[in-house]
Amino acid sequence: MFNLIETEKICRIQDPLNWTIEKSELFLNACSEMADFHQKHCPEICELYKKHSFVPSSLKNTSSDKKTLSQFYSKSNINSFFNSPIENLISKIPHVGVTAMKYYLLNSLPESDAVLKLTSSGTRGQKTRIWFDEKSLARVQAMLEELWRQEGLISKKSTNYMMMVYDPEEAKDLGIAFTLRNQQRFAPADETFFAIKKGKNDSWEFDIQKAHAKLRSYIDIGKPVRILGITSFIYELVEELEKTGGIHLPSDSYMLTGGGWKAADDKKVPRDYFRQKASKALGIPVENIRDGYGMAEHSSPYIECAKHHFHVPVYNRIYIRNPITMAMLPPGETGLIELITPFNAIMPNLSVLSTDMGFIESEPCPCGWNSPTFVIAGRGGVSKHKGCALTAAEIVRRKV
Repeated sequence: MFNLIETEKICRIQDPLNWTIEKSELFLNACSEMADFHQKHCPEICELYKKHSFVPSSLKNTSSDKKTLSQFYSKSNINSFFNSPIENLISKIPHVGVTAMKYYLLNSLPESDAVLKLTSSGTRGQKTRIWFDEKSLARVQAMLEELWRQEGLISKKSTNYMMMVYDPEEAKDLGIAFTLRNQQRFAPADETFFAIKKGKNDSWEFDIQKAHAKLRSYIDIGKPVRILGITSFIYELVEELEKTGGIHLPSDSYMLTGGGWKAADDKKVPRDYFRQKASKALGIPVENIRDGYGMAEHSSPYIECAKHHFHVPVYNRIYIRNPITMAMLPPGETGLIELITPFNAIMPNLSVLSTDMGFIESEPCPCGWNSPTFVIAGRGGVSKHKGCALTAAEIVRRKV
């Protein structure tokens, strides 16, 4: 058996939206521990690290002067976060490209250790397969729970759920269906309605009229409602509600969107406009309408705060890379998003280079958490960035 002591600690850290020197040092140690594990157990990662002359033990903090380090964790200077010795070390971890993960299954533990297997939605083509071993799954669940706790999203009130996502009984291993169903554990479910089910010819169908009727029936019950699901489907429901003057759900109801617009980019509207429109149609306070960001290949959670900014929890890192040179860009500059989290032992997704474009915000968030915030600016062209990914040659052409 193996023990990932530092990894266990960082994944169960309290108040992850408040960064401290101690928490960042723990994150650095966990990255070193996880990188060492994958190097020893995944031949492809071992070759990748050799190619980049990366040694996991190099992730050691070179500055023991707390007074010197403290200047980098000033609440008023986001730029300083990314200039600290700790961040400079973490940023050297070689990344695996998300495009490669859609075609190649890399693992550091045998398949028999997988207790959960999920796939991405694959709306733009090839699907990604993601595995979790028992301890890794427990770690990511702990990360999610602490994040929701700090954001005040955990409730003991019996809640009705409008799930604008694929019915997990029919979707089986689809990641987004599992993720949104999993979020029901943060408020006890009284009744759950899934709006997207298999219809004729085994194709997915969104019955907007049934969803509309079910949502109206929840009003008479008087319990809080949580609307969870894919943004494009929720937007259709909001427009349907507007035709009849809207409704007014209990004030402690929430809307939590995820999965983006999928293949419905033609319907996409600005986020502020979406929130105002949804708030008016449903009677939910704007601060209770939150968006989530994530991807199967990374699996770590991000959720908007009450001021609608995406924070980077201390058990994660997000760096912005120049698409051509791969140099790390400073706050305010747009590039490819790299995501780092040391939780998954069975799959070497410690550092993942996405095809999403974004930037780190230059100013601190008014909500009060001192962690950096980021903005998703769009999706980069996959074909343009294959050179940034872990290519077939780099992973010894092992296709599963």
